[in-house]
Amino acid sequence: MPLAELLQAGRLPGRLGLPWLAGLLLCLGGSALAADFSVCVSDEEFPPFTHPRHESERQQLIRRAAERQGLRVAFVAQPWRRCLAGVQHDLYSAVAGAAATAEYRQFMVFPLQAGEPDPRRALGTTRILVFRTRDSQADWNGRRFRGLDKPLLYLSGRTTLKVLLEGMAVPTVDTARNSRQLALMLQKGRGSLAVDHEHQVERLLAMPEFRGRLEVLPAPLAEGAIYLAVGRQVYESHSQTVEAIWNDIAAALPMNGPPSPGAHRPR
Repeated sequence: MPLAELLQAGRLPGRLGLPWLAGLLLCLGGSALAADFSVCVSDEEFPPFTHPRHESERQQLIRRAAERQGLRVAFVAQPWRRCLAGVQHDLYSAVAGAAATAEYRQFMVFPLQAGEPDPRRALGTTRILVFRTRDSQADWNGRRFRGLDKPLLYLSGRTTLKVLLEGMAVPTVDTARNSRQLALMLQKGRGSLAVDHEHQVERLLAMPEFRGRLEVLPAPLAEGAIYLAVGRQVYESHSQTVEAIWNDIAAALPMNGPPSPGAHRPR
């Protein structure tokens, strides 16, 4: 008897009955879930790693690596905090664009080598740059901030930056939802300095409204590798598949290397 008819009848012939059918459906449902790989990305552009409205080269790389493992890939754009909460509560399989911080490693798994995050299997590296208006005297020399008569500005949801800056006893404001808003706040005198990812800062400097009005300080605030990280439950159930995806990423990005010694890990 076809499965559709069995479902309609609600039973199987002979002694098997509903318990057997329930078990069969549970197995079928589990297989279907295992074949889906949902990856949450920030709803703000994070070049060259992720884009909320189309697939970046790194997202295409993730898709190819996952599809080689027989997975159906779906990218979902959300505010960064929602991405993290979604993976933590098993709503998404993974996030793309995360640094391997101690906080994130509590509920996500990153590619490891000898127990430490493996930058050779990262999506690449990024730097957090410090920038200011051209008439500002505030400074960052790579070790400490000077001349901060107003707060340091950074994007909302960057919890790792929050911890880092609190450790430096620096006054901060993190209300900006995107990089352009961050630069506008700086330009309007809401802060002495601002920090953002290097690719975002490069885009800001090229915008007509900011061209010639902002400058980047020589020393980065932080530097580190950016990863595809998976939920802990996903890894525990499908570790071989996840490891194969990370290995494919490494093979496609052979120039990956470790971040500078002693650098903080961003985001």
